[in-house]
Amino acid sequence: MDRHSLAFRANREADEASLAVAGEIDMFTAESLYQQARRLVDTSVSRLVLDLGEVTFCDSLGVAALVRIYKYGAAVDCRLRLTNLRQHVAHILQISGLDQVFEVELA
Repeated sequence: MDRHSLAFRANREADEASLAVAGEIDMFTAESLYQQARRLVDTSVSRLVLDLGEVTFCDSLGVAALVRIYKYGAAVDCRLRLTNLRQHVAHILQISGLDQVFEVELA
């Protein structure tokens, strides 16, 4: 996988969608993550689960993409849950206070 790419694996069951993400979420890939998540939210699910267990890096634009996904989902009553967070991603969310906004599950 190219350093500036993300791999996605999407799944939908009933009214919940999941998106497993692998790679680096940065200025080159954040928009791609947002668009993938938005497509799933647009399928009228009540919850979107982002599995970030294989995310190796997340910068401020990656965090901004997560906030955009959260806001997009909230506008249509779709909750966002972040799962399998590695320590570095969890730490970014903690120091920014976003761990209090998102539903978060550590790895």
